[in-house]
Amino acid sequence: MGDRFDRLGVRHANVEALLRRPGIGHNNGPTFDMSWEAWVWRRASAKAWKAPKPEVAMLRLKRAERLGITYKELTSALMDSGAHLGAAVLPLSLAARVRRGPNREIVVEPRNSIADLVAKFRGRLFILGDLDAVPAMSEAERAEFLLLLNHAFDGKVEAVGWGHDGPAIRSMLKANALPHQEAFLVGSGIGHRVLGESAGLPLTKDIDSWLASGKSSS
Repeated sequence: MGDRFDRLGVRHANVEALLRRPGIGHNNGPTFDMSWEAWVWRRASAKAWKAPKPEVAMLRLKRAERLGITYKELTSALMDSGAHLGAAVLPLSLAARVRRGPNREIVVEPRNSIADLVAKFRGRLFILGDLDAVPAMSEAERAEFLLLLNHAFDGKVEAVGWGHDGPAIRSMLKANALPHQEAFLVGSGIGHRVLGESAGLPLTKDIDSWLASGKSSS
């Protein structure tokens, strides 16, 4: 039938403290080494997050404006990765519609307002071409696709990568000598957020708020 009395229920509140093994540091606290590491960490964290000098803050603000992101997003990425953002990766499915013309030629039609956003963007721009979002292309057509994109986007696209996952983004950036920590993904929805995380990018920017300060109210 078990014990009729709950011994734990009548245990004194200080019993746990009495049974706990005391620390070997000052006043039974942590050791000096542990205290030192904690102090160093707190000091480094406070130094990293302290308000920057006005001229530094202004430079970061201008960089954020050029990239179409907020000052907070820029500084958060800097604190997390230690790298300065300078490039955007835009999925082709968001940027343009790709189809075959009457003579089987490849036709690139920019999405509404995306061409205007790209024109305002002042950073390095990379396009991730989803293999399922474009008609089947030969190697020659794929090699010439960058020229077609730049004709539609006024020469703003630096490179095109082919694939639909994080490694495809990493390969494209590596081929163009750009650390992935310096790029962010422009996307829409949870799928693109997962894509950006799988590529190790420090930021995924929703396309509806990308370059928002430059959008018209219409």
